[in-house]
Amino acid sequence: MANNDRITTRMKAGVLFLVLTVGFGVAILWSGIKVTWVDGDMWREQADNLSKDYMPMKARRGNILSSDGQILATTVLECDLYLDFKLRPAYDKQGNVKYKEGTRDTVFLKTIIDSNYDKYIDTVCMILHKAFPDSSAASFHRLIDSKRNAKYPRACVLIKRQIPYADWDRIRGFPGWNRAVVKEVTYKTEDGRDTLQSVIHNKRFHTYGNMAESTIGFRKYHLEESYTGLDGYYDSILRGRDGKVLCRRLTRGSWIPVRQGSIEAVSENDSLMIDSIPGFPVINGQSIVSTIDTRLQDIAHYSLEMALRRYGSTAGCAILIETATGNVLVNSSLILDTTGKYREIPYRNVALTDLYEPGSIFKPVLLTAMYNDPSFKLDTAMLLPVGKKRFSMNSKVVEDHGIANGQFPLWKAVAVSSNVAFCELAWRYYNNRRDSLFAQVARIFPFPKIGVDISVEEYKSLTHKLTYDNDFLRFCYGYTSSVSPLRMATFYNAIANKGRMVKPRFCKGFIIDGEMEELPVQVLNEHICSEETALTLRDMLVGVVEGGTGDNIKNDTYSIAGKTGTAVTSPNAPTSNATFVGFFPADNPKYTCLVMMESIRSFGRNAAPVFQDIADCVVSLDKDLECRPTIKKLAEIKRNQKGKGRMVYALPTVTKAPQAEVRLVHKRLGLDYSNITMQSKWCTFREPIDSLGQGAAYVKYESPRMQVPNCYGMTVKDALLLCRSAGLDVSFEGYGKVVSQEPKRGTPIKRGMKVHLKLKAEK
Repeated sequence: MANNDRITTRMKAGVLFLVLTVGFGVAILWSGIKVTWVDGDMWREQADNLSKDYMPMKARRGNILSSDGQILATTVLECDLYLDFKLRPAYDKQGNVKYKEGTRDTVFLKTIIDSNYDKYIDTVCMILHKAFPDSSAASFHRLIDSKRNAKYPRACVLIKRQIPYADWDRIRGFPGWNRAVVKEVTYKTEDGRDTLQSVIHNKRFHTYGNMAESTIGFRKYHLEESYTGLDGYYDSILRGRDGKVLCRRLTRGSWIPVRQGSIEAVSENDSLMIDSIPGFPVINGQSIVSTIDTRLQDIAHYSLEMALRRYGSTAGCAILIETATGNVLVNSSLILDTTGKYREIPYRNVALTDLYEPGSIFKPVLLTAMYNDPSFKLDTAMLLPVGKKRFSMNSKVVEDHGIANGQFPLWKAVAVSSNVAFCELAWRYYNNRRDSLFAQVARIFPFPKIGVDISVEEYKSLTHKLTYDNDFLRFCYGYTSSVSPLRMATFYNAIANKGRMVKPRFCKGFIIDGEMEELPVQVLNEHICSEETALTLRDMLVGVVEGGTGDNIKNDTYSIAGKTGTAVTSPNAPTSNATFVGFFPADNPKYTCLVMMESIRSFGRNAAPVFQDIADCVVSLDKDLECRPTIKKLAEIKRNQKGKGRMVYALPTVTKAPQAEVRLVHKRLGLDYSNITMQSKWCTFREPIDSLGQGAAYVKYESPRMQVPNCYGMTVKDALLLCRSAGLDVSFEGYGKVVSQEPKRGTPIKRGMKVHLKLKAEK
């Protein structure tokens, strides 16, 4: 009986357990069915609301392109490297603070443990040194060590601002360093409140470094996207418009954009395909096309820098303008900084911001005003006094440098830049109506602000009253008035353009839907003079180069019309501002160029060689110019004062060069060129066999196998190509052509060998 009761109890318990299990199973099954099918839409909607949201997204800033299709400025990511060195309490597995054994002193741990710190600190410092070559790896090592080992290490230590994102991310990826690299820092807002901001910022990256940087534009402030130059003037077009887009939440609070109708993630560059709030779409900035030509800008930059160094100038500029359109193809503005380097700097663009007394280049302005005056008629053959002359008892003696007393016709007075002759013209016709002369000049010269299309402080020209005799006479040869180089170039461009003055511009057009929409040409003054007057002035300016003060750049390949200018800045030193301005080809002007160097111990003719370097480059690149360089078929011997000479060959000489490039040069010069061998990629110039240059030709060149090639006399471009074709890494210093190399030529090549080249410019 007892056994039956025991069995019954066990059976009852089993049945109860079975019932409960089945009941729970049915309940769970029902809950699953209810969640999935009955209430599924509601729960999915709530999940979407928690995991998706419309988040702000910045528009991508447009690029700045050059007129020859290169990228001058684009946007990349940069980061501020902050490291957290604050000591933190150690905790045990139960979450309790650890104490030193036998004491109540808390155990503190460093953010980066010693083993990880010692293992990677050298690599971190080398990364920073490569990003900032001016600071050594050792200096970064000392800085980080001192901050980490301080008595009271701080939680947010600035190591370096504006490092490339790839370098920042690499440092963050080292074991143990991720926690130490700070991702957000606190900044003060304008109203004094603290706000957290990411250390990752957008940086405006200039592809060509400091070249034309004051024209492209500098960022004014570290955290605010405010710029100078083109970037500042066209900010509303380049900036675009920020919007809000649908994003999905990831782990650790991260959000990423999603495609419309899909959960597939996209990048910011794909923002046109993401779902945005109606009325708040992301509109990326448009790109603009500048007028700067990188090929010409490069030549102008380095030619100007060498000239500034040669004459010890404090600053200078080179401007090249396309005559018909006013497009500024070159604007190089170099200032001597505290480190002894010539650089382009923010807030000062020499061509626009610097006002200076132009000197003799102002004489054609005065001459144009006189030609416009109907009360008398000038004749290029009229005789004028030169040498020395005092015009009144109240004036000082006006003197021409290096010219004896005599009389020159007007055209020759312009060629030799006679101060006395121009003072004679003004004194003869305008002494009793000086205001009339100034009014005539003001009608043709852009004294007011031009209003150029780059964000820079442009100052109004300064002029003195012509009441006193000395001021009136000095006005006649370029003193008592302070103007900017760009305004002077604008005037000469008008003479080249037969009297039509166009406004100089730095932006050619906008890129809209992949096509460029070009901006119209703006005219400042339709006629500053008659076409006849412009042609007369052009002929006189040609005389300056052919037989006057600018004859140091006279050449047989194309004609130049120009004027030298010297304005003494410190009579006691003495130093002066030297300028050369003109246009070419003189018979059919297409380009106007001005070169100015401040505070040099020399004369205006010393600025002319920079002009010639730029003009030579233009003539070699512009296939549409009517004047083409000619190659003489017979060699000539040019002897210097000591009787020595150098051979001038009928063919362009090359040290070593790829045949494809030699063929291209011949094609542009209109010369025939046939392959010396289809199996040779490189060729070199073979010296002539006689004194007339006969037999000069190209022969094949093959680099010796497994030996360091001879790079002496080569340009850095060809030397790099030759060495890398042999499997060698290359470093170099200086500029010009190779004058030495290490290892020497013929050295057996070893794995990982690196060749160092020293370059020097030819004098």
